[in-house]
Amino acid sequence: MKDFSVFNRGHFLATLSSKVLDLLVIGGGITGAGIALDAASRGLSVGLVEKQDFASGTSSRSTKLIHGGLRYLKQGEFGLVRESGRERAILHKNAPHLVKAEKMILPILQGGSFGWVSASLGTWIYDRLAGVRGEERRKILSREETLREEPLLDRAGLKGSALFYEYRTDDARLTLEVIRTAHAHGALCVNYASADSFLYDGKGNICGAQVHDLLEGKGYEIRAKTVVNAAGAWVDELRKREGPLAGKRLRLTKGVHLVFAKSKIPLRSSVYFDSLQNDGRMIFAIPRENSVYIGTTDTDYSGPIENPQVSDGDIQYLLNAANAFFTNINLTNQDVRSSWAGVRPLIQEDGKKPSEVSRKDEIFISGSGLLSIAGGKLTGYRKMAERVVDLLTSSRCRTLNIPLAVGETEPLALSAKDPKILADAVGRSLRHEMTARLSDFLVRRTGLAYFEPETARELARPVLDLMADELRWNAEQKERELNFFQG
Repeated sequence: MKDFSVFNRGHFLATLSSKVLDLLVIGGGITGAGIALDAASRGLSVGLVEKQDFASGTSSRSTKLIHGGLRYLKQGEFGLVRESGRERAILHKNAPHLVKAEKMILPILQGGSFGWVSASLGTWIYDRLAGVRGEERRKILSREETLREEPLLDRAGLKGSALFYEYRTDDARLTLEVIRTAHAHGALCVNYASADSFLYDGKGNICGAQVHDLLEGKGYEIRAKTVVNAAGAWVDELRKREGPLAGKRLRLTKGVHLVFAKSKIPLRSSVYFDSLQNDGRMIFAIPRENSVYIGTTDTDYSGPIENPQVSDGDIQYLLNAANAFFTNINLTNQDVRSSWAGVRPLIQEDGKKPSEVSRKDEIFISGSGLLSIAGGKLTGYRKMAERVVDLLTSSRCRTLNIPLAVGETEPLALSAKDPKILADAVGRSLRHEMTARLSDFLVRRTGLAYFEPETARELARPVLDLMADELRWNAEQKERELNFFQG
Protein backbone atom coordinates (compact mmCIF):
# COMPACT_ATOMS: atom_id res chain seq x y z
CA MET A 1 0.00 0.00 0.00
CA LYS A 2 1.23 3.49 -0.81
CA ASP A 3 2.36 5.70 2.07
CA PHE A 4 -0.12 7.93 3.86
CA SER A 5 1.02 11.00 1.92
CA VAL A 6 -0.66 14.12 0.60
CA PHE A 7 0.81 13.15 -2.77
CA ASN A 8 -1.24 9.92 -2.77
CA ARG A 9 -4.68 11.44 -2.17
CA GLY A 10 -5.67 11.22 -5.83
CA HIS A 11 -4.45 7.64 -6.09
CA PHE A 12 -6.48 6.66 -3.02
CA LEU A 13 -9.67 8.26 -4.38
CA ALA A 14 -9.20 6.61 -7.77
CA THR A 15 -8.66 3.24 -6.07
CA LEU A 16 -11.77 3.68 -3.92
CA SER A 17 -13.87 4.48 -6.98
CA SER A 18 -12.63 1.43 -8.89
CA LYS A 19 -14.42 -1.20 -6.78
CA VAL A 20 -17.32 -1.82 -4.41
CA LEU A 21 -16.17 -1.41 -0.81
CA ASP A 22 -17.53 -3.22 2.19
CA LEU A 23 -17.73 0.11 4.02
CA LEU A 24 -17.55 3.82 3.22
CA VAL A 25 -17.14 6.06 6.27
CA ILE A 26 -18.07 9.73 5.99
CA GLY A 27 -16.27 11.79 8.63
CA GLY A 28 -12.62 11.93 9.66
CA GLY A 29 -12.99 12.81 13.32
CA ILE A 30 -12.24 10.35 16.10
CA THR A 31 -15.50 8.42 15.60
CA GLY A 32 -14.99 7.87 11.87
CA ALA A 33 -11.31 7.09 12.42
CA GLY A 34 -12.17 4.46 15.03
CA ILE A 35 -14.75 2.84 12.75
CA ALA A 36 -12.27 2.70 9.86
CA LEU A 37 -9.63 1.04 12.06
CA ASP A 38 -12.05 -1.46 13.60
CA ALA A 39 -13.54 -2.48 10.25
CA ALA A 40 -10.20 -2.69 8.43
CA SER A 41 -8.66 -4.75 11.21
CA ARG A 42 -11.53 -7.25 10.86
CA GLY A 43 -10.74 -7.67 7.17
CA LEU A 44 -13.35 -5.38 5.59
CA SER A 45 -12.45 -3.16 2.63
CA VAL A 46 -12.79 0.38 3.92
CA GLY A 47 -12.74 3.92 2.57
CA LEU A 48 -13.03 7.11 4.60
CA VAL A 49 -13.61 10.64 3.32
CA GLU A 50 -13.43 13.88 5.31
CA LYS A 51 -14.47 17.22 3.80
CA GLN A 52 -11.94 19.20 5.86
CA ASP A 53 -8.75 18.00 7.50
CA PHE A 54 -8.76 14.99 9.80
CA ALA A 55 -9.90 16.03 13.31
CA SER A 56 -10.67 19.56 12.14
CA GLY A 57 -14.02 19.60 13.94
CA THR A 58 -14.77 18.63 17.53
CA SER A 59 -11.95 16.07 17.59
CA SER A 60 -9.29 18.79 17.80
CA ARG A 61 -11.33 21.11 20.05
CA SER A 62 -12.06 19.03 23.14
CA THR A 63 -10.67 19.35 26.67
CA LYS A 64 -7.92 16.98 25.46
CA LEU A 65 -8.56 14.50 28.24
CA ILE A 66 -9.15 10.78 28.12
CA HIS A 67 -11.33 10.71 31.20
CA GLY A 68 -14.04 8.66 32.80
CA GLY A 69 -16.33 11.58 33.53
CA LEU A 70 -16.52 11.98 37.29
CA ARG A 71 -19.44 14.39 37.02
CA TYR A 72 -21.53 11.76 35.23
CA LEU A 73 -21.78 9.87 38.53
CA LYS A 74 -23.94 12.72 39.83
CA GLN A 75 -26.30 12.05 36.92
CA GLY A 76 -26.45 8.31 37.63
CA GLU A 77 -24.54 7.40 34.44
CA PHE A 78 -22.73 4.48 36.08
CA GLY A 79 -22.51 2.42 32.90
CA LEU A 80 -21.00 5.33 30.98
CA VAL A 81 -18.42 5.94 33.72
CA ARG A 82 -17.50 2.24 33.85
CA GLU A 83 -17.06 2.00 30.09
CA SER A 84 -15.16 5.28 29.84
CA GLY A 85 -12.84 4.37 32.68
CA ARG A 86 -11.99 1.03 31.16
CA GLU A 87 -11.53 2.49 27.71
CA ARG A 88 -9.16 5.00 29.29
CA ALA A 89 -6.94 2.13 30.46
CA ILE A 90 -7.06 0.44 27.04
CA LEU A 91 -6.03 3.66 25.29
CA HIS A 92 -3.19 4.17 27.72
CA LYS A 93 -1.95 0.64 26.97
CA ASN A 94 -2.27 1.02 23.19
CA ALA A 95 -0.96 4.59 22.93
CA PRO A 96 1.28 5.37 25.94
CA HIS A 97 3.04 8.04 23.87
CA LEU A 98 -0.26 9.90 23.51
CA VAL A 99 -2.31 9.04 26.60
CA LYS A 100 -0.49 9.98 29.79
CA ALA A 101 -1.56 9.93 33.43
CA GLU A 102 -2.47 13.35 34.79
CA LYS A 103 -2.81 14.07 38.49
CA MET A 104 -6.12 15.84 39.13
CA ILE A 105 -7.16 17.74 42.26
CA LEU A 106 -10.84 18.02 43.20
CA PRO A 107 -10.99 20.70 45.93
CA ILE A 108 -13.50 20.29 48.76
CA LEU A 109 -14.95 23.70 49.56
CA GLN A 110 -17.29 25.08 52.16
CA GLY A 111 -20.63 25.13 50.32
CA GLY A 112 -19.16 23.51 47.19
CA SER A 113 -20.84 20.84 45.08
CA PHE A 114 -18.52 18.16 46.52
CA GLY A 115 -18.30 17.74 50.30
CA TRP A 116 -16.07 15.31 52.22
CA VAL A 117 -18.47 12.40 51.83
CA SER A 118 -19.46 12.96 48.21
CA ALA A 119 -15.85 13.64 47.10
CA SER A 120 -14.46 10.63 48.94
CA LEU A 121 -17.26 8.24 47.99
CA GLY A 122 -17.55 9.58 44.45
CA THR A 123 -13.86 9.20 43.64
CA TRP A 124 -13.79 5.77 45.33
CA ILE A 125 -16.69 4.58 43.16
CA TYR A 126 -15.05 6.22 40.16
CA ASP A 127 -11.84 4.26 40.68
CA ARG A 128 -13.68 0.98 41.21
CA LEU A 129 -15.89 1.38 38.14
CA ALA A 130 -12.85 2.27 36.03
CA GLY A 131 -10.74 -0.58 37.43
CA VAL A 132 -8.01 1.80 38.65
CA ARG A 133 -5.16 0.03 40.44
CA GLY A 134 -2.03 0.83 42.42
CA GLU A 135 -0.63 4.29 42.78
CA GLU A 136 -3.29 5.88 40.58
CA ARG A 137 -6.11 5.21 43.07
CA ARG A 138 -7.55 8.31 44.65
CA LYS A 139 -6.28 9.87 47.88
CA ILE A 140 -8.09 12.20 50.23
CA LEU A 141 -5.92 15.14 51.27
CA SER A 142 -6.26 17.48 54.22
CA ARG A 143 -6.35 21.25 53.73
CA GLU A 144 -2.63 21.55 54.43
CA GLU A 145 -1.74 18.63 52.14
CA THR A 146 -3.88 20.14 49.41
CA LEU A 147 -2.12 23.52 49.64
CA ARG A 148 1.27 21.83 49.51
CA GLU A 149 0.13 20.00 46.40
CA GLU A 150 -1.27 23.16 44.80
CA PRO A 151 -0.43 26.49 46.49
CA LEU A 152 -2.44 28.47 43.95
CA LEU A 153 -5.73 27.37 45.52
CA ASP A 154 -7.57 30.03 47.51
CA ARG A 155 -7.39 29.20 51.21
CA ALA A 156 -10.78 30.75 51.94
CA GLY A 157 -13.34 27.98 52.32
CA LEU A 158 -10.89 25.23 51.37
CA LYS A 159 -11.38 22.12 53.51
CA GLY A 160 -9.24 19.59 51.63
CA SER A 161 -9.36 17.70 48.35
CA ALA A 162 -9.61 14.41 46.54
CA LEU A 163 -6.57 13.64 44.40
CA PHE A 164 -7.30 11.25 41.54
CA TYR A 165 -5.94 10.52 38.08
CA GLU A 166 -7.19 11.22 34.59
CA TYR A 167 -5.29 10.93 31.31
CA ARG A 168 -4.18 13.81 29.09
CA THR A 169 -3.85 13.56 25.32
CA ASP A 170 -3.49 15.56 22.12
CA ASP A 171 -6.92 14.93 20.59
CA ALA A 172 -5.97 15.85 17.00
CA ARG A 173 -2.82 13.75 17.17
CA LEU A 174 -4.78 10.82 18.64
CA THR A 175 -7.28 11.01 15.77
CA LEU A 176 -4.51 11.14 13.20
CA GLU A 177 -2.71 8.14 14.69
CA VAL A 178 -5.94 6.12 14.65
CA ILE A 179 -6.33 7.10 10.97
CA ARG A 180 -2.73 6.10 10.21
CA THR A 181 -3.20 2.79 12.02
CA ALA A 182 -6.36 2.16 9.99
CA HIS A 183 -4.32 2.86 6.85
CA ALA A 184 -1.73 0.31 7.99
CA HIS A 185 -4.57 -2.24 8.14
CA GLY A 186 -5.73 -1.45 4.60
CA ALA A 187 -8.19 1.43 4.95
CA LEU A 188 -7.88 4.24 2.41
CA CYS A 189 -8.58 7.56 4.14
CA VAL A 190 -8.64 10.93 2.37
CA ASN A 191 -9.01 14.46 3.71
CA TYR A 192 -10.51 17.42 1.83
CA ALA A 193 -12.87 15.03 0.04
CA SER A 194 -16.53 16.00 0.39
CA ALA A 195 -19.38 13.49 0.13
CA ASP A 196 -21.73 15.77 -1.79
CA SER A 197 -24.61 13.34 -2.39
CA PHE A 198 -25.58 9.73 -1.86
CA LEU A 199 -25.82 6.99 -4.47
CA TYR A 200 -28.78 4.56 -4.48
CA ASP A 201 -29.41 1.25 -6.19
CA GLY A 202 -32.55 0.34 -8.13
CA LYS A 203 -34.39 -0.58 -4.91
CA GLY A 204 -33.69 2.74 -3.22
CA ASN A 205 -30.98 1.40 -0.94
CA ILE A 206 -27.93 3.57 -0.30
CA CYS A 207 -24.88 2.20 -2.08
CA GLY A 208 -22.25 4.92 -1.94
CA ALA A 209 -21.58 8.61 -2.39
CA GLN A 210 -20.58 11.15 -4.98
CA VAL A 211 -17.31 12.54 -3.64
CA HIS A 212 -15.62 15.78 -4.66
CA ASP A 213 -11.87 16.26 -4.21
CA LEU A 214 -11.75 19.81 -2.87
CA LEU A 215 -8.03 20.23 -3.60
CA GLU A 216 -7.88 18.87 -7.15
CA GLY A 217 -11.45 19.59 -8.24
CA LYS A 218 -12.18 16.06 -9.46
CA GLY A 219 -15.32 14.03 -8.79
CA TYR A 220 -15.55 10.34 -7.89
CA GLU A 221 -18.33 7.82 -7.42
CA ILE A 222 -17.45 5.62 -4.46
CA ARG A 223 -19.69 2.59 -4.04
CA ALA A 224 -20.02 0.51 -0.88
CA LYS A 225 -22.23 -2.18 0.63
CA THR A 226 -22.64 0.01 3.74
CA VAL A 227 -22.31 3.76 4.23
CA VAL A 228 -21.70 5.08 7.75
CA ASN A 229 -22.39 8.70 8.59
CA ALA A 230 -19.86 9.57 11.32
CA ALA A 231 -19.78 13.28 10.58
CA GLY A 232 -20.01 14.46 14.19
CA ALA A 233 -21.75 17.82 14.43
CA TRP A 234 -22.74 17.45 10.75
CA VAL A 235 -24.54 14.10 11.26
CA ASP A 236 -28.02 15.60 10.96
CA GLU A 237 -27.00 17.63 7.89
CA LEU A 238 -26.25 14.35 6.11
CA ARG A 239 -29.38 12.70 7.46
CA LYS A 240 -31.49 15.55 6.07
CA ARG A 241 -30.34 14.68 2.55
CA GLU A 242 -32.68 11.70 2.72
CA GLY A 243 -35.65 13.80 3.82
CA PRO A 244 -37.03 15.43 6.96
CA LEU A 245 -35.59 14.11 10.22
CA ALA A 246 -37.75 11.71 12.17
CA GLY A 247 -37.28 10.61 15.76
CA LYS A 248 -34.20 11.63 17.71
CA ARG A 249 -31.86 14.33 16.48
CA LEU A 250 -28.77 16.20 17.54
CA ARG A 251 -28.53 18.94 20.13
CA LEU A 252 -25.41 20.97 19.45
CA THR A 253 -23.64 22.64 22.37
CA LYS A 254 -20.52 24.79 22.33
CA GLY A 255 -17.51 24.32 24.57
CA VAL A 256 -14.80 26.99 24.81
CA HIS A 257 -11.26 26.78 26.21
CA LEU A 258 -8.80 29.60 26.91
CA VAL A 259 -5.01 29.27 26.97
CA PHE A 260 -2.72 31.31 29.24
CA ALA A 261 1.01 31.47 29.82
CA LYS A 262 1.99 29.32 32.77
CA SER A 263 3.69 32.38 34.29
CA LYS A 264 0.21 33.93 34.65
CA ILE A 265 -1.32 30.89 36.33
CA PRO A 266 1.55 28.71 37.62
CA LEU A 267 -0.35 25.51 38.37
CA ARG A 268 1.57 22.44 39.52
CA SER A 269 -1.36 20.05 39.01
CA SER A 270 -4.56 19.90 37.01
CA VAL A 271 -7.58 21.10 38.99
CA TYR A 272 -11.26 20.24 38.54
CA PHE A 273 -13.29 22.94 40.26
CA ASP A 274 -16.71 24.54 40.74
CA SER A 275 -17.35 27.52 38.52
CA LEU A 276 -18.62 29.39 41.64
CA GLN A 277 -21.23 31.08 39.41
CA ASN A 278 -24.27 29.18 40.73
CA ASP A 279 -24.78 27.28 37.48
CA GLY A 280 -23.65 23.81 38.55
CA ARG A 281 -20.78 23.75 36.04
CA MET A 282 -17.37 22.24 36.75
CA ILE A 283 -14.23 23.64 35.13
CA PHE A 284 -10.85 22.08 34.27
CA ALA A 285 -7.54 23.97 34.58
CA ILE A 286 -4.79 21.91 32.97
CA PRO A 287 -1.04 22.67 32.68
CA ARG A 288 0.61 21.77 29.38
CA GLU A 289 4.28 22.60 28.80
CA ASN A 290 4.53 26.41 29.06
CA SER A 291 0.79 26.98 29.11
CA VAL A 292 -2.32 26.37 31.18
CA TYR A 293 -5.70 25.97 29.51
CA ILE A 294 -9.07 26.42 31.20
CA GLY A 295 -12.49 25.17 30.11
CA THR A 296 -15.11 24.48 29.31
CA THR A 297 -18.35 26.30 28.71
CA ASP A 298 -21.48 24.35 27.77
CA THR A 299 -24.12 26.35 25.92
CA ASP A 300 -26.64 25.52 23.20
CA TYR A 301 -25.34 26.37 19.75
CA SER A 302 -27.01 27.09 16.41
CA GLY A 303 -24.35 28.99 14.46
CA PRO A 304 -21.95 27.88 11.71
CA ILE A 305 -20.48 24.48 12.53
CA GLU A 306 -17.25 24.82 10.54
CA ASN A 307 -15.75 27.59 12.64
CA PRO A 308 -17.60 28.29 15.91
CA GLN A 309 -16.45 31.55 17.46
CA VAL A 310 -15.33 32.33 20.99
CA SER A 311 -17.54 35.18 22.18
CA ASP A 312 -16.75 37.92 24.68
CA GLY A 313 -19.28 36.26 26.98
CA ASP A 314 -17.46 32.92 26.76
CA ILE A 315 -14.16 34.58 27.65
CA GLN A 316 -15.63 36.53 30.54
CA TYR A 317 -17.33 33.43 31.96
CA LEU A 318 -14.05 31.50 32.14
CA LEU A 319 -12.06 34.50 33.39
CA ASN A 320 -14.61 35.02 36.17
CA ALA A 321 -14.50 31.34 37.09
CA ALA A 322 -10.69 31.24 37.28
CA ASN A 323 -10.29 34.55 39.11
CA ALA A 324 -12.93 33.60 41.67
CA PHE A 325 -11.33 30.24 42.37
CA PHE A 326 -7.56 30.76 42.32
CA THR A 327 -5.75 33.23 44.52
CA ASN A 328 -4.08 36.39 43.24
CA ILE A 329 -4.03 35.58 39.54
CA ASN A 330 -6.20 38.46 38.22
CA LEU A 331 -6.49 37.19 34.66
CA THR A 332 -7.74 39.63 32.02
CA ASN A 333 -8.63 39.46 28.32
CA GLN A 334 -5.07 40.54 27.49
CA ASP A 335 -3.71 37.39 29.17
CA VAL A 336 -5.52 35.03 26.77
CA ARG A 337 -2.80 33.61 24.47
CA SER A 338 -5.19 31.61 22.31
CA SER A 339 -8.55 29.87 22.45
CA TRP A 340 -10.68 27.27 20.73
CA ALA A 341 -14.36 26.46 20.48
CA GLY A 342 -15.79 23.03 19.73
CA VAL A 343 -19.33 21.87 18.96
CA ARG A 344 -20.55 18.76 20.76
CA PRO A 345 -22.99 16.54 18.80
CA LEU A 346 -25.20 15.41 21.69
CA ILE A 347 -28.52 13.58 21.46
CA GLN A 348 -31.52 15.84 22.12
CA GLU A 349 -33.16 15.34 25.52
CA ASP A 350 -36.05 17.72 26.17
CA GLY A 351 -36.12 19.66 29.43
CA LYS A 352 -32.41 19.26 30.22
CA LYS A 353 -29.70 21.88 30.45
CA PRO A 354 -26.75 21.41 28.05
CA SER A 355 -24.47 20.11 30.83
CA GLU A 356 -27.17 17.60 31.89
CA VAL A 357 -27.58 15.97 28.46
CA SER A 358 -26.19 12.43 28.37
CA ARG A 359 -22.90 11.83 26.55
CA LYS A 360 -24.07 8.38 25.44
CA ASP A 361 -23.80 7.55 21.75
CA GLU A 362 -26.68 6.34 19.60
CA ILE A 363 -26.95 4.66 16.20
CA PHE A 364 -29.66 5.59 13.68
CA ILE A 365 -30.51 3.49 10.59
CA SER A 366 -32.56 5.13 7.84
CA GLY A 367 -35.01 3.41 5.53
CA SER A 368 -32.39 3.35 2.78
CA GLY A 369 -29.83 1.75 5.07
CA LEU A 370 -27.71 4.81 5.91
CA LEU A 371 -26.13 4.08 9.27
CA SER A 372 -25.47 7.18 11.41
CA ILE A 373 -23.78 7.44 14.79
CA ALA A 374 -23.74 10.47 17.06
CA GLY A 375 -23.16 11.46 20.67
CA GLY A 376 -20.44 9.88 22.75
CA LYS A 377 -17.11 11.13 24.03
CA LEU A 378 -13.51 11.15 22.84
CA THR A 379 -12.69 8.50 25.44
CA GLY A 380 -15.29 6.06 24.15
CA TYR A 381 -14.50 6.15 20.46
CA ARG A 382 -13.18 2.56 20.33
CA LYS A 383 -16.36 1.07 21.82
CA MET A 384 -18.51 3.28 19.60
CA ALA A 385 -16.67 1.88 16.59
CA GLU A 386 -17.06 -1.66 17.86
CA ARG A 387 -20.82 -1.25 18.19
CA VAL A 388 -21.07 0.02 14.61
CA VAL A 389 -18.86 -2.64 13.02
CA ASP A 390 -20.62 -5.41 14.98
CA LEU A 391 -23.66 -4.59 12.84
CA LEU A 392 -21.68 -5.32 9.68
CA THR A 393 -19.76 -8.51 10.40
CA SER A 394 -19.79 -11.51 12.73
CA SER A 395 -16.01 -11.43 13.16
CA ARG A 396 -14.83 -10.25 16.55
CA CYS A 397 -13.37 -6.83 17.33
CA ARG A 398 -9.56 -6.75 17.40
CA THR A 399 -8.80 -3.19 18.47
CA LEU A 400 -8.48 -4.08 22.14
CA ASN A 401 -4.85 -5.01 21.49
CA ILE A 402 -3.84 -2.93 18.47
CA PRO A 403 -1.12 -0.35 19.30
CA LEU A 404 -1.55 3.03 17.65
CA ALA A 405 1.03 4.43 15.28
CA VAL A 406 3.65 6.80 16.64
CA GLY A 407 3.43 10.28 15.14
CA GLU A 408 5.92 11.63 12.62
CA THR A 409 5.75 15.24 13.86
CA GLU A 410 5.80 15.44 17.62
CA PRO A 411 3.77 18.40 18.95
CA LEU A 412 5.63 21.43 20.28
CA ALA A 413 9.02 19.93 19.36
CA LEU A 414 9.98 22.41 16.66
CA SER A 415 12.55 25.18 16.78
CA ALA A 416 12.26 28.33 14.69
CA LYS A 417 16.05 28.68 14.99
CA ASP A 418 16.85 25.40 13.26
CA PRO A 419 15.69 25.39 9.63
CA LYS A 420 16.93 21.84 9.08
CA ILE A 421 14.67 20.47 11.82
CA LEU A 422 11.76 22.47 10.48
CA ALA A 423 12.28 21.34 6.89
CA ASP A 424 12.52 17.73 7.99
CA ALA A 425 9.35 18.02 10.08
CA VAL A 426 7.36 19.62 7.25
CA GLY A 427 8.59 17.05 4.75
CA ARG A 428 7.69 14.10 6.98
CA SER A 429 4.29 15.61 7.70
CA LEU A 430 3.53 15.93 3.99
CA ARG A 431 4.73 12.42 3.20
CA HIS A 432 3.42 10.49 6.17
CA GLU A 433 0.50 12.49 7.64
CA MET A 434 -1.38 13.75 4.56
CA THR A 435 -0.80 17.37 5.58
CA ALA A 436 -2.30 19.48 2.81
CA ARG A 437 -2.64 23.01 4.17
CA LEU A 438 -0.63 25.40 6.32
CA SER A 439 -3.25 25.24 9.08
CA ASP A 440 -3.08 21.43 9.09
CA PHE A 441 0.54 21.64 10.18
CA LEU A 442 0.44 24.55 12.61
CA VAL A 443 -2.91 23.74 14.26
CA ARG A 444 -3.43 19.96 14.22
CA ARG A 445 -0.12 18.24 13.43
CA THR A 446 1.91 20.22 15.99
CA GLY A 447 -0.56 22.04 18.28
CA LEU A 448 1.61 25.16 18.00
CA ALA A 449 -1.24 27.52 17.15
CA TYR A 450 -2.95 26.75 20.46
CA PHE A 451 -0.09 26.27 22.89
CA GLU A 452 2.80 28.25 21.37
CA PRO A 453 0.93 30.86 19.29
CA GLU A 454 3.90 33.23 19.13
CA THR A 455 6.06 30.42 17.69
CA ALA A 456 3.28 29.48 15.26
CA ARG A 457 3.15 33.04 13.94
CA GLU A 458 6.95 33.13 13.65
CA LEU A 459 6.99 29.82 11.75
CA ALA A 460 4.04 30.56 9.46
CA ARG A 461 6.12 32.07 6.65
CA PRO A 462 8.97 29.50 6.75
CA VAL A 463 6.50 26.60 6.84
CA LEU A 464 4.48 28.19 4.04
CA ASP A 465 7.58 28.46 1.86
CA LEU A 466 8.55 24.84 2.51
CA MET A 467 5.05 23.57 1.72
CA ALA A 468 4.79 25.76 -1.37
CA ASP A 469 8.03 24.31 -2.75
CA GLU A 470 6.78 20.75 -2.25
CA LEU A 471 3.18 21.33 -3.39
CA ARG A 472 4.03 23.83 -6.15
CA TRP A 473 1.80 26.60 -4.85
CA ASN A 474 1.88 29.90 -6.72
CA ALA A 475 1.90 33.31 -5.02
CA GLU A 476 -1.90 33.49 -4.97
CA GLN A 477 -2.22 30.07 -3.33
CA LYS A 478 0.41 30.98 -0.74
CA GLU A 479 -1.41 34.17 0.19
CA ARG A 480 -4.70 32.27 0.44
CA GLU A 481 -3.13 29.69 2.78
CA LEU A 482 -1.61 32.37 4.99
CA ASN A 483 -4.87 34.31 5.20
CA PHE A 484 -6.82 31.16 6.05
CA PHE A 485 -4.42 30.33 8.89
CA GLN A 486 -4.34 33.88 10.25
CA GLY A 487 -8.12 34.25 9.99
